[in-house]
Amino acid sequence: MLTPDTPPSPHARVLRSGARGALAGIVGALLGTLDGAAVHAQGRYESALLGGRSALLGGTGVVLGVDGAAPFLNPATIIRIEDRNIAFSSTFFRYAHRTLEAWHQPGPVDSALYGDLRLDHTTVSDQGLDSLPDAMCYFFDWQRGAGDADSRRARVGRQTVAACLGKTEENEFGFDALRFSGESGPRRVSQAQTLRYAWGRFSAGPSWSYRVTDRLAVGVSLPVVRTRYASSLGVASVVEDTSTGSASSATYQAALSGDSWDVLAHLGVTYRLTSVFSAGISVRTPSVHIFDSLDASYHDTLATGTAAVRTWAGEGEFVAPSPARVAVGASAEWSRLRLELDGFFYLGQRELARITADREEIAIEGGAVTSRRQSRLDIVEEAAPIVNVGLGAEVFVTRDLSVVGGVVTDFNALSSLRGPTTAESKLFLERMSGVHAGLGMVSYTRYGDLVFGARFDYAAGQMAAVNAFASPVRLDPIDCREIGATLVLAGRISLRTVEGVAREIGDAVEGSAAAPPERTTPREPMRAPAQED
Repeated sequence: MLTPDTPPSPHARVLRSGARGALAGIVGALLGTLDGAAVHAQGRYESALLGGRSALLGGTGVVLGVDGAAPFLNPATIIRIEDRNIAFSSTFFRYAHRTLEAWHQPGPVDSALYGDLRLDHTTVSDQGLDSLPDAMCYFFDWQRGAGDADSRRARVGRQTVAACLGKTEENEFGFDALRFSGESGPRRVSQAQTLRYAWGRFSAGPSWSYRVTDRLAVGVSLPVVRTRYASSLGVASVVEDTSTGSASSATYQAALSGDSWDVLAHLGVTYRLTSVFSAGISVRTPSVHIFDSLDASYHDTLATGTAAVRTWAGEGEFVAPSPARVAVGASAEWSRLRLELDGFFYLGQRELARITADREEIAIEGGAVTSRRQSRLDIVEEAAPIVNVGLGAEVFVTRDLSVVGGVVTDFNALSSLRGPTTAESKLFLERMSGVHAGLGMVSYTRYGDLVFGARFDYAAGQMAAVNAFASPVRLDPIDCREIGATLVLAGRISLRTVEGVAREIGDAVEGSAAAPPERTTPREPMRAPAQED
């Protein structure tokens, strides 16, 4: 049971007798220096939507987390969440519009083969609509157990346990059979490209929180993390000289599929400084690698009278450890307003991702194999230290309805793309930095919560594009930008409420239902202590 000087959770003010209360969180101080250069994904740690409510509140929740994002932001905050609730969050219909400058002619041209080639309308715009899943958590009281029907509030010092599954990072982009044709002087160009890549981190595991005193709570999570990366880039380009009738062609294909499984720990603390202000801190440890898998292939062909081919395929290791993180936050709670400011400091690491593949390389020229050899491919992507900052606010319009909003930076920890590169020297194709802003509404009822709103994204940076007019074919950086909007629908439902409704229906069918209780006026939000419910 919460003591009178402990602010209740947002649910405590709208739940009737038998509802659960919460507690206030903790943390104060922000960490310094912003660095990075990067879109949805690799190196962008705030890209995924977590918890629904947290996503709309600028990714905050280190102090006042009460949804499915809590175990991933600060496990100490799960003590605030009512026992035996399923917290679910789903993001539906994300619309994104991306512009890729000079995509079809991204860099210098080999004049010996293609002359002074100058193509127009090489910029590409792509848009898409996707449905994305998010996090799901089951919360229950450790001491009373999942089967206890006692609806009285637990004593201060209770323990809460959660089992959660969530996507903590994501990045997916691509197009199929993108066609281009253009002319430059006597030369006519025909080109087709296919691009697909997907990066994601999925975390699953238990979380535990313990309220030490009325003001202090601690927590820990032990998730297993699966990192999945897949990319496929294919280009076929034909250049015809209409004055002579001669033609040349180039093909390029690189594909990779890797899985990395790791385990790590989240440690968290929250502390209520006063009746208004709270603070919190959480630490995500470096991950410990368990196992992995990798398959990769490469093929390029340049045909100018005779064809020169280079191809290889191999398998090996894909290691992608989660970077260590320190998150700190400060919050203020009044009767009609809640504010939270969080800082997320990610430590740099020499290996954000690494692949090692044993491969067989084959070179063909003039219709004959000129070489065949075994070799080893090693690619490492480093990450610099990075800091992101999130700010969220919740304003209560009525006793059980609030407006939420927030903003969070999303800087990329990867180094910028400089000059030409190849698929054998760089693992990731983009470097983009962005910002996310959310706005929505939350309805608190005795049955659970409903979150509805939208998150808006903007990102800009660089992306690697295939330069089919260089010899050999290579990747050159081009400028790109993206805008997006995601409809967020999330919520929580109390299993005790479900049990109660089922019991009432059964009583009604049997004719033994009790008379409905008299209506009472709900108290003002945050005005009365939680244990009075």
